[in-house]
Amino acid sequence: MFKNNSKSRSLFGSLLSLIGWCGCLGALTVCALGLANFAAPDVWLADNMSFFLRQFLAAGLLGCVGGALGFFVRHRFALLYRTVWFLAVLALVTLAGLTGARTLENTVEPAPLQAGSLPLKVISINIEHLFLGDRTLQAFLEKEEPDVVVLQETLWGLQERRWQRLGLPVGSAGEHGFPQYLTVGELGGLVVYSRFPVRQKMSTVVEGDLPSGADVFYNADRELLSLTLETDAGPLHLLALHPDSPRTESRWHNKRRYFDAADGIIDDLKAEKDGPVLAIGDWNSSPWSSRFQQVLTENDLKTAYPGRWPQTTRFFFDYRLHWILGAPVDQFAVFGDLQVISVSTGPDIGSDHLPLIVEFGLARHGGN
Repeated sequence: MFKNNSKSRSLFGSLLSLIGWCGCLGALTVCALGLANFAAPDVWLADNMSFFLRQFLAAGLLGCVGGALGFFVRHRFALLYRTVWFLAVLALVTLAGLTGARTLENTVEPAPLQAGSLPLKVISINIEHLFLGDRTLQAFLEKEEPDVVVLQETLWGLQERRWQRLGLPVGSAGEHGFPQYLTVGELGGLVVYSRFPVRQKMSTVVEGDLPSGADVFYNADRELLSLTLETDAGPLHLLALHPDSPRTESRWHNKRRYFDAADGIIDDLKAEKDGPVLAIGDWNSSPWSSRFQQVLTENDLKTAYPGRWPQTTRFFFDYRLHWILGAPVDQFAVFGDLQVISVSTGPDIGSDHLPLIVEFGLARHGGN
């Protein structure tokens, strides 16, 4: 009887020791991956670690808690164990601090609409080739009644053929929640619906390098769609964007060249000095990417997040797993007299992205 109790205690102690060591070493590993994003932002793999910082923080916390359980048993290398656990906690605290600081970088606090400002609701969705005649999408837009809708991965040529095959008006502009003025980018990937007339349009194609092994459906070229909308409060410069996904090193370089082009366009729009600038879309970058923050810092742009913390907008496999298998990649940034009132994400509408819903207050030109 006593031998069985002794064996049970020994087995339990070994299990706690194993949990402790695995927790400490696991926490060190995930925190090191997260810290690589800050230590080597110009390295492809390290920069891509920024997509998973929330997961790394959660895993690091669990690992440190597991490591703390190991203190309830004796270790053969007690000093080494305490040292490893301390380093894991230090790495976790450092990663949390850097992540928090970058989250707050270049952000503004949403506030109620200022008196005299024009309310403006903008919705951005990467529809992943979803048909614009889809009833779930249309019902969502009818409910939200946006002033501007910015769509990515639209495949406009395919959309046209589907409407024609169904015998429906192409575009549905002014119907089913879509505002009445429709603008399509040169490549058909970016599409903007607006209730305001378009005074000026510029579609810029950024040529990309085709990675080895790319399938026939992949197009390395990406466009930027720049519009000047004539609102009731004066001009609004809108830049719709969707750079390449950095899933390979060559595509990561494509994305950085795209951001270089975006920097130039934003600089030109700011030089107009006749209205605020809004850049919005699927940036294929997390808020913790150094290059994303560089775009904001160098162009004096500001942003905000749903609930003041970046939320999943791109999820993998299943929407129900979006908190675990997802990343915040759909962003917006503003310059000038464009007040951020609220930021939120919409429901699952059939894409692998959630809608990004932003409400603004547009100061009337001349202060009237």
